[in-house]
Amino acid sequence: MIRYDGKNYDLKYNMKRIEIIEEVTDMPTLAELRRTGGMFGLKSLKTYIAYGIKETGSDAFLPAKKGIEIAEKLIEQNGYADVCGVVLECLERDCPFFFQGA
Repeated sequence: MIRYDGKNYDLKYNMKRIEIIEEVTDMPTLAELRRTGGMFGLKSLKTYIAYGIKETGSDAFLPAKKGIEIAEKLIEQNGYADVCGVVLECLERDCPFFFQGA
């Protein structure tokens, strides 16, 4: 769970969300994970948050612009490595197909 501006948010991924993220980043998720050893580039990290964040209890994802705003604040407040770790943890939870046989 992510806490920002007095509200709780969750990161949630599925195949459709990953397709959107891959289109925006112009990079397949697994290729980026392998290429970078699991440490996303800053732009990619913000994109994974922006397109995967929703208010806790809501079915709707936040608009990407709001997600980018939250991502930037989270990175500034918590540090790049911690935020990257949260995204990876959520990807492993929601998209185990990326990590089969790993």
